[in-house]
Amino acid sequence: MSDKSFRVYFTTHHDGRMTGQLLPVWDTFFDDPPPSAYGASEAEVYALLETRVRQLQLDNAALLERFLWEESLHARTITVEIHPQTLHKKRPVIARSLVPLRLTYVYGKMESGTWRVRVPRFGWSFVIEDLSIAREVLQNALTTALLGEKPKGLYDFRHEGEEYVQSWDPGGLLQDTPRGPREDPAPAVLEQIGEELTSRALGPRQPPLVYDGHTLATFLPYVLRRPPVSLLLVGGPGVGKTGWVLQFARMIAEQRRESKNEKAHFPRIWRTSAERIIAGMVYLGMWQERCLKIVDALSFENDYLYVDRLTSILSPQPDGSSIGDLLLPAVMSEELSLIAECTEAELERCQRRFPEALRAFRIIRIEQPPASLVPELMQRYQAAKRSRVSIHSLGLRQLVGHLEAFQRDSLFPGKAYRFLDWLDQQGERGKTRTLYPRDASEAYARYTGLPLQLISDEIPAEQTTLAAQLRQGVIGQDRACELAAGVLARFKAGLNDPDKPVGTLLFAGPTGVGKTELSKQLARTLFGHEDRMIRLDMSEFMMPGAAQRLMEVGPGITSLAERVRQQPMSLVLFDEIEKAHPDVFDLLLGILGEGRLTDSLGRLVDFRMTVVCMTSNLGVEQSEPAGFGAARGAEDFLRAIRQAFRPELFNRIDHVIPFRRLAEGDVLRIVDLELDKAASRAGLLRRRLRLVVEPDARVWLARHGYDPKLGARPLKRLIEAKVMAPIAVRLAAEARLEDAMLPVVVAGSEAERRLRPEYRVLATVLDG
Repeated sequence: MSDKSFRVYFTTHHDGRMTGQLLPVWDTFFDDPPPSAYGASEAEVYALLETRVRQLQLDNAALLERFLWEESLHARTITVEIHPQTLHKKRPVIARSLVPLRLTYVYGKMESGTWRVRVPRFGWSFVIEDLSIAREVLQNALTTALLGEKPKGLYDFRHEGEEYVQSWDPGGLLQDTPRGPREDPAPAVLEQIGEELTSRALGPRQPPLVYDGHTLATFLPYVLRRPPVSLLLVGGPGVGKTGWVLQFARMIAEQRRESKNEKAHFPRIWRTSAERIIAGMVYLGMWQERCLKIVDALSFENDYLYVDRLTSILSPQPDGSSIGDLLLPAVMSEELSLIAECTEAELERCQRRFPEALRAFRIIRIEQPPASLVPELMQRYQAAKRSRVSIHSLGLRQLVGHLEAFQRDSLFPGKAYRFLDWLDQQGERGKTRTLYPRDASEAYARYTGLPLQLISDEIPAEQTTLAAQLRQGVIGQDRACELAAGVLARFKAGLNDPDKPVGTLLFAGPTGVGKTELSKQLARTLFGHEDRMIRLDMSEFMMPGAAQRLMEVGPGITSLAERVRQQPMSLVLFDEIEKAHPDVFDLLLGILGEGRLTDSLGRLVDFRMTVVCMTSNLGVEQSEPAGFGAARGAEDFLRAIRQAFRPELFNRIDHVIPFRRLAEGDVLRIVDLELDKAASRAGLLRRRLRLVVEPDARVWLARHGYDPKLGARPLKRLIEAKVMAPIAVRLAAEARLEDAMLPVVVAGSEAERRLRPEYRVLATVLDG
């Protein structure tokens, strides 16, 4: 409660003049009409009212008590739709049409907890238990007031102009009450679905905001008009759309703090998202009811609702309707003011689907700053954050070059700020120092997982060296490794097409000869770990509708679109590509040709920093006979692939790489690789146990682990079943076994006969 003072209700007329009327605390039948005045400005109205009030004080000072308020009053404008009624033979007839009328009411909370509601223009007054029923009460009152009226009677209820209420004490006549800009209490629904940005914009915990590509002050007239103009921010990811809104909130907060005009209205900005609006709304109709409450809470309040992505409120919910279906009509009628974001591509699609709704927005295009300006912005950002990590000016330029070359899915300045945030977190773990160009490249390599030899110009990486790295994990496919290394060398030199994936490779050959293994080795060499490989078995995408599954997005969904958006630097493997449904090939045209995919919400997913690999068994039956063999059948593979793929898809593939069948020596080397992996398992290392495989046991595993149709694919299962499983049983039974040798021998072999007794009990014997 405030000290007692007058409440003046202002109504602005079409000619720009205004009427001010003292609001009575209570009404009596015999009292004269409350004092009012008509003038060209608030000051003129106050001057005329002061004369009338002082005269009233001289005549009868006790009458002033009727106009002295303790409650804080606020004004709200709503749209009420009614069915007009007329009388026919003394009976009401309800019209079919709905007539929207804008009505302004004043409300204030009483000491009892109830709410006093007044409609000053018509002298209506109510006391209601809950403010949420005010609209319904006023709708009933309006319907009753119009009962029996002729159609022209509706004009008496038309909305003339802005209506608002002010506290007033004429010239110290009453105790002065401190007043500031209007801050209405927030309705509960707004507290549930979002937070108010302007009230906290000047607080100490706000993020550093250093880039302003647009002069925000130029948009102030659009904000100060009533209602504020809805704004649509258009720009790519990372360009600073959200930062623009935060700066906008800060500017409004500063204007409010500096303003001395009590009437001046500065909008609040309520931040929310589609996910927050529907959160917890589990039953039919619940989220729709929440949307209607949001509209009611913000109707003609001259505040903003910041909904983040425009596409998220336009996308249909499970029942087929969207949040936009409920919010956009209020935006179009200027009942509600929105701030939303989208990219240029999303704007283009929305203009085709929702042209009427978009006309209500003022479009603001936000462009990324030039790369030459980014080092300065990074310095300012670090200064604003009081960063503990210092970067030399040459190091900053080096980082900008890396960010520009290797993170094309995002724009400046956002991607630069995200790297600096990560760098600060690393600095908190150790000693801070100045980063020079080489240090900056090493830090960026850790940040992205890209190997330093591929991103730094100071370290050479020849194709032969890269091919040797690939051959460490891929046996018997030297030609395939050499061709794949060429893609890495082209990436190192910066000669790959910036508007396509880093490389598109089709591995053709029999099963089990190393096609998937080369994909893993490429992921290790290019991105640091095989976990950066996204593997899709195309036998799961054979049916109609399979392509849609690749584009799905949402919580808990692990589609291709979601995984690449979360990790744009990755290798995507389409296994057995020939089994995919034709619709999947249509998607591949966009991925391979333009480096992008449109998800189910209409957003672009960037594939320009991915390596796309495909495997195929096409042409195997026309190539060399089954068994150990040399490299033959490359033309058969190529011919079969040309026949199976459409020309526009085939022409988007960089290399078709044939894989030959494995020779016996290749399988022996694969056995050594798999045994080395098995020997390095934690259970053996922890007990200092050494796996020793005799030469004849290696040959036995190579012979039994190779299948003419499946290649070396059965080898891993064989090693698990014949070697690791018996060892696991023995270790479980002998918990104290440590620092020993575990022989692997063939049953009946010379090596088995030579085993000493203490090792014979630890040996794994291969038989069968």
